[in-house]
Amino acid sequence: MITGKEFEFEIIDRPTFSYLKILLKQGQRIKTERGAMMFFEPTITIETKKAEKSIFKSLKRTLAGETMLLNFFTAVNNGWLSLAPPFAGDLMHLPMETGSSWIVFSGGYVASSEGLAQSTGFTGIKKSFFSGERAFALTISAEEGPGDLFIGANGAFIEWHLEPGQILNCDNGHLVAMESSVTFDIKRVGGWKATMLSGEGVVCQLTGPGRVIIQSRNPREYAMWLYKFMPHPSN
Repeated sequence: MITGKEFEFEIIDRPTFSYLKILLKQGQRIKTERGAMMFFEPTITIETKKAEKSIFKSLKRTLAGETMLLNFFTAVNNGWLSLAPPFAGDLMHLPMETGSSWIVFSGGYVASSEGLAQSTGFTGIKKSFFSGERAFALTISAEEGPGDLFIGANGAFIEWHLEPGQILNCDNGHLVAMESSVTFDIKRVGGWKATMLSGEGVVCQLTGPGRVIIQSRNPREYAMWLYKFMPHPSN
């Protein structure tokens, strides 16, 4: 059992089919992505609410690949809640101190303390157009106090600790989360032939300082690979 900033929890069956088991103590409350719940005990209640206080901000969240509604689980008495992402992969706990913040990319958010604020930020048309990924991402901030953030990966996690000015080139589809101190831009590598034909000519350039978390499988590429084996109606 691990003791986080707010919750006691376990991450089980790592790293391929991980799921999260949280002991919610009386009065504790956690918000989760819709569809993440596996099971919970009857000592826990569930309520579905807008992710943000306003409809506009909640709708904006869908632009980052997340849902506009979140599930809120509250412990009337002590009980277990279990969560899992929709894909086969790992889970990670990010303890957040007051004043810290993380940027979480499409599909990475699983759950967090109720007190952690969420907002949807615009990453730029250039980043979206050339990377093939969404132009929005979630920012999770510990504005009012410490808390626990849980993220999921398609495959295994790989973590980098970038020093100030240190650069890492990453395929945007593999990017899960990064500390808000990290900056990123879309860059072309190699010649125009590599850019147009290789599928690897445009990368997300990350610049430290800060932690960067990537996943070993790109969900888009994995979906395209599966699509090749699916039956298709003949024209």
